[in-house]
Amino acid sequence: MGDKLHLLDIDGIKVPVKIVVERRQSTRVALGSKHVILRIPKGVIFGPSIEKHITWATSWLRQLRAKRPEVLDRYLGVKEYKDGQVFAIGGRSFVLDIGYEERESGYIKLEEDARLKLNLPARRNYDEQKLIRSLLIKFCQKYFLKDVHQRVDYFNRTYFGKDIGSVKLKYNRSNWGSCSTGKNLNFSVRLYFAPTDVIDYVVVHELAHLVEMNHSDKFWKIVGDILPDYRIKEKVLKENSAKFDF
Repeated sequence: MGDKLHLLDIDGIKVPVKIVVERRQSTRVALGSKHVILRIPKGVIFGPSIEKHITWATSWLRQLRAKRPEVLDRYLGVKEYKDGQVFAIGGRSFVLDIGYEERESGYIKLEEDARLKLNLPARRNYDEQKLIRSLLIKFCQKYFLKDVHQRVDYFNRTYFGKDIGSVKLKYNRSNWGSCSTGKNLNFSVRLYFAPTDVIDYVVVHELAHLVEMNHSDKFWKIVGDILPDYRIKEKVLKENSAKFDF
């Protein structure tokens, strides 16, 4: 059974939809991270019948967006990187200098003039945008690691005074940060697309887990005593999850 891809116009948002034909009795729509999944009964592949399901899915998505205006923001479009483009993150702006060489893998280096030199394989049998994103993620993980260490150190010295195992900056889409039982703190590099005060909130949030490894009232009191407006920061992250990404 093959899958079919469609683009639906939902109030001006081009929503990618993967149609999955499978053994089932009814039609179902699910919101995936990269596309909407429309599951339809086996036997419905072409013609007016499938259009009926697409029309139904379109109506369903429009009604959902009317109730939750931000729900489809994740599909606003994948960023496309080009030579000479300005790449802004963490309050810094870098100019992408994309070139090609006879090499097997990609390479990225920051030049003195805030120019990010990306050398890509001259062969074109690969996903160029995917490689560029992976190189940018790798660069940002290294570039902003010192900054996140400094933020953790400041808030820990000022409010917590706890021993910390390690502090790492990773690419993570499932959460903005985590704290392990071994007192290791991990943060998503995607945070650096967010405002500075929002980054600080996530740092405080994870440090608070060194005291309370849960989300109890006591935990939120610790966070609230340091950042009384923490709910606003949470809202910023929730509403911009798709936007704060590579």
